[in-house]
Formats: sequence, C-alpha cells, structure tokens
Amino acid sequence: MMRCAVRETFEETGLFIGMTGSLPPADVQRTLREQVLNGNAEFWPAMERLGVLLDATALRKAGRWVTPPFSRARFDTLFFLAELDRPVEPDVWPGELDEGEWIEPEKALALWDQDKVTLAMPTLHVFQVLAAGGHDLPARLSAVPEANRVPSRHVIVHPGMVMVPLRTETLPPATHTNAAVIGDREVAIVDPGTADPGDLSPLYEVVDRAIAGGGRVKAILLTHRHKDHLLGADAVRARYGAPVWGEASIADRVKLDHELVDGDAIDLGGPHPRRLVAYATPGHARSHFALLETTTRTLLSGDLVSTLGTVVINPPDGNMAQYLRSIERVRALGATAVIPGHGPPGHGVDRLLEALLEHRRQRESRVLRALEGGPMSEDALREEVYKDTPGAAAELAARTLEAHLEKLVEEGKVRRDGGRVSLAGG
Repeated sequence: MMRCAVRETFEETGLFIGMTGSLPPADVQRTLREQVLNGNAEFWPAMERLGVLLDATALRKAGRWVTPPFSRARFDTLFFLAELDRPVEPDVWPGELDEGEWIEPEKALALWDQDKVTLAMPTLHVFQVLAAGGHDLPARLSAVPEANRVPSRHVIVHPGMVMVPLRTETLPPATHTNAAVIGDREVAIVDPGTADPGDLSPLYEVVDRAIAGGGRVKAILLTHRHKDHLLGADAVRARYGAPVWGEASIADRVKLDHELVDGDAIDLGGPHPRRLVAYATPGHARSHFALLETTTRTLLSGDLVSTLGTVVINPPDGNMAQYLRSIERVRALGATAVIPGHGPPGHGVDRLLEALLEHRRQRESRVLRALEGGPMSEDALREEVYKDTPGAAAELAARTLEAHLEKLVEEGKVRRDGGRVSLAGG
C-alpha cells in the first residue's frame, strides 16, 4: 500500500515522496509520468532501474477509512503521513484532478466553512487535525473510529448539511434511503424513511448535535409518498415536536401539518444559514418534490435522482413524460451538488442529469427500433428492449416499459391493441 501511495502521488501531482536514491532529472521525470499515465511503463520497475527505491520509514500510517454502506462501489483505503523538508509545487495535469496547490489547513477550513469548497469526510478530518497542530500527527489522525475501519453513519456534505443513510425497505440495488439534516441551529429533517429505533439513532445523533445549545427542528420535509421516505415521520415528530410537511396526497400515509406546494420555502437560522425551496417534480410519483438549498446550490432530489442507477417509473403513480420534464426543470436550477434519495452524494449535477435524460432517450429509441419489424407482444418487446440489461428484474422492467409506452402512445408514436404494440404508422 505504501508503494501504491507513492505511485499515485507521483501520477496525480508529479511529487516524489517516500523514496531513497537520487531522483532523475526533471525531463526524465516528465517522460516517465507520461508513460505511466498512458500505460506504457510501470512505475516501480522504472524507478528501480534508475536506482530509486521505496523508503518505508518515510511513510507513517495515518488511518484506514471505509466507504459507508450507501454505495455499490466501496473503498477500504489506507492513509499515510509523509513530511517533506523541501516541497516543490505540484504539477497537476488534466485527468483525475482539476488543480492543486499547497495550502494552510486553516485556510482550507475557512474556505469550507464559507461554502467555497467541498471536502470528503476523511479530507475534512485531516485538515481539522493539521489545523490543531503538528504534534503526534499519526496518532491524532488515527484517533477517530472512522479512521479505524468503522464506516461513518453520516456524510457531511457542507457545514450544516449532513446526509444520513438509513436502512429501509427499498428496492435493490439500494439498501438505504438518504435522510438529510439541514441547518446547524434551526434544522429541517428530510425523508426519515424508517421507524426502526435502532436505524433512526444515527439520525437522532446528527440532529441532537445540530440543535445543541438552544436550536430546534423547524420542519420534517417529505419528498414523496413512498414508504421508504416517510415511515419515520411520526417517530421523528414525536421526538422533536416538529411539523411534517408534504404534498397533500401523502396525508393518507402520514398526518401532515403543512401541505407542501410549489415554491414553498423554509429559512433556517444558525452559524450557517440555510434556505430550502420546494419544487414540484412529479414523474417518479405524483406527490414528488425536490428541494434546493439556495446558498450551496445543493439539490435534495428525493427519488428524482439516484446515484446508484436509474429510478423506477411505475404507472399510474409514475409518469415518464412528467419525469423527464421534472429532470429538465431541476437542471435549470443550476445545482452544483446533489443529495440523492439513494446512493452517495455527487457533484457534476448537470452531467448527471444529462446522463439520466440520455439513458431514457436511448431506452425509448430501443422501443421504436424494435417495433420497426412489425407489431410485438408486450412480453417480447420487453425482452428485446432490455437485452442490454439481462440482470434487470422482469417486473421492474415491465413497469418502466409501461411508462415508456404510455408516453409514446400519448405522443402518437406507437399504438396498442389487444396486448400487442406497433408503430403508429405501421
């Protein structure tokens, strides 16, 4: 792992750490870096031919972090501390990184506190430890449970904005639904999706820290009526005495204290003031709302977006045409980060939304191409359209195909007759 850390640092920044021997000239370093990045050379064999070896004493263990269980792609990552006497400027090339510089940890934390940068939780922890002084760094960097392979039960997205994945009865591949705690004195809780006291405990821990010292829960916001997003609403209301907000039709599943309408806003005072604005985004469900935090431009998407894959559109509550219009609507909001209903938080929101739209366009094109050969039964059409995803659950694929067909019939592109589907002009 030390050898990996040395190689990765060189690949991404051009910096050499943890090495013994005379480093090659700058032009040789650059050529080697190009070859390594292009896959035309192996780093360690090349360095050893130049007489440069690993100095394991220069790297000290500084924690081992594991991705929380909200994502299909999880990482078990060792961190190392290397101290440099004469650091040179990093040389960042286009690729995994956008830019790089040496920065005082206090400055980095100030930028984070001002919502000017985002920091992954291990990075945030590193800056906080460094800002507290340079003494006993390996021990202090490894002191928190999360730095000892204990996955965090929450994810800090911005100051006063915390995502809390809760284990819920949801559809695979998801195993968790993301609740969110917005604010750091006055607080809004979004989508408490379980009533299990044990599963709610990490949510309560985050909320209790946020309102310590005189704060309160100002509202419990529900993005839509599906049970994996609202089953904990009554328990959370009972604990904090807060009103529940949701679209009117949710009232048959949970008592509402405020019926959410398009444009509703809630202001949350505190060290990091937050403002949430509600946008009606039907499609996954008629009752669906997305929320935008206007300072950080963070979209709380509910099930409009999943970073684990595409969401199911299940008629009659789901409607494909409405869903695509809702994606276009939130795309126009200019969000820079997303807390999805399922999966890890993400950036590059415009690219993510465009990918979702393109996926639906491609699926619709497959439907139309399949029908060019003549009418087909709905079962045969489903098998043809979903050949590219053989692992897809048949029932979910059938429901999503139904949503596509409803849209295409409404647009006059296909027709249905006695369980068979054909092109409208065929």
